[in-house]
Amino acid sequence: MKYAIRAKNITKTFPGVKALTDVSLDIVSGETHSIVGENGAGKSTLMKVLGGVHIADSGELIVHGETTRFKHPVDSQKSGISVIYQEFNLMNALSVSENIYANRLPLRAGFVDKKRLLNDTRALLDKLDLPLDPEIEVGKLSVAEKQMTEIAKAVSLDASVIIMDEPTAALNDAEVVRLFDIIKNLKEQGKTILYISHRMKEIFDVSDRVSVLRDGKLVGTAPLSELDEDAIVKMMVGRDVKAFYRKPGNSIGENILKVKNLSREPYFRNISFDVKAGEIFGLGGLMGCGREEICSALYGLETVDSGLVSIKGQTINLKSAASAMDAGIAYVTEDRKESGIFPLMGVCDNLTMNTLTEISWFGGSYLPPGEEKSIFNTYSDLMKIRSSNPNQIVRDLSGGNQQKAVLGRALARSCKVLVLLEPTRGIDVGTKGEIYELLDQLTNKGLSIILVSSDLPELISLSHRVAVIRDGSVAGILSGEEIEETRIMKIATGAEVCA
Repeated sequence: MKYAIRAKNITKTFPGVKALTDVSLDIVSGETHSIVGENGAGKSTLMKVLGGVHIADSGELIVHGETTRFKHPVDSQKSGISVIYQEFNLMNALSVSENIYANRLPLRAGFVDKKRLLNDTRALLDKLDLPLDPEIEVGKLSVAEKQMTEIAKAVSLDASVIIMDEPTAALNDAEVVRLFDIIKNLKEQGKTILYISHRMKEIFDVSDRVSVLRDGKLVGTAPLSELDEDAIVKMMVGRDVKAFYRKPGNSIGENILKVKNLSREPYFRNISFDVKAGEIFGLGGLMGCGREEICSALYGLETVDSGLVSIKGQTINLKSAASAMDAGIAYVTEDRKESGIFPLMGVCDNLTMNTLTEISWFGGSYLPPGEEKSIFNTYSDLMKIRSSNPNQIVRDLSGGNQQKAVLGRALARSCKVLVLLEPTRGIDVGTKGEIYELLDQLTNKGLSIILVSSDLPELISLSHRVAVIRDGSVAGILSGEEIEETRIMKIATGAEVCA
């Protein structure tokens, strides 16, 4: 059997954390090999060792039969490995062709040979069957098109091994299908794919073999044909996992939030619903239907044209996020990396950011350290945030712990209504379970929750009621046994019209 990569006893330690312990992994040439595990299991660290970003403390790397030691990403690239990280490494002001061949631009008489650059790019894009304009600025591309550009750049480096880290995190269903076609094309050209994803369906759609990491150790590797979802989940979390999806059981109370005829053209119009104490009220619908814009308006991030919003019968003016917080509305964004965390600040600072005006003294000129520590202890424990200390930089936490920090900050300032956009996107099954348990605790205490989730089983199992949004309007509100996948999709697509 021919191996693209053989990693033997790879160990990597960071201050206070052993990220990888004696990990040995064989990657067969020409296969799609998925690496799965909970947040913090060591997946990203292993990929960065293979990509030359981190240097292993000990162990051996054999790439295409040659023992090597990467000290820099360039060393990894020279060995035929290219990594496509979740956060793109592209220059928005430059064209697709300039991004693909950055640092390797063809020259003629000391100047960039633009004709050759465009011809080379077109030939590469045709080979990969990628529908991109080589002359367009990358900043004007969609997320999916940027993903394609990264793939083309990886192949242009003559990479034989392409590592994809959560490549579908920001893609819609159609774009995911397109990505899978590209992966199939790459495999037909003899490329080896290492694929990291938290989405179980994708693992079964693309994988030849699967390796599971847990707590920095390799639990096992097996052909996909020998695995099912329950087996993979059990390997990931180290225990039998009961179904996380379950119908909410707590009783709901009086109306807390009332939305009446809320409009903001062209995104949504005449939106009306109410949310009760202890209720999870889901917003369902297809991408672009207006769900996210409705939530942004409820948090004062978007100015509405008309309509009323009231909490416990008191009309509120949502002119800003500060006014929404003052009224008792909290908000968790769908994009924790771009607009959720403060990446270069500590965990404690991230958790207390929304409470500074409440805990500061003398008009905000003095911040009592004891108050901050108390909030950190309370919400770090509540959210089960795994950090080495209160000042650990949030950017260095796993994705699941970053999400917990964003959610903890929203809760740290007392609220009556919590707006959640995609609260479990990009996190592992174990952390999802912890968040589901937390939502149960919060609703049992009477908190009202508005939930937007593209994961239909999640939306269905967590919600007491679901408002289906179609083309910016409420197409129907379902409850109880009415909340099921086929019904939601029929209403969302217009195949069924609710009375």
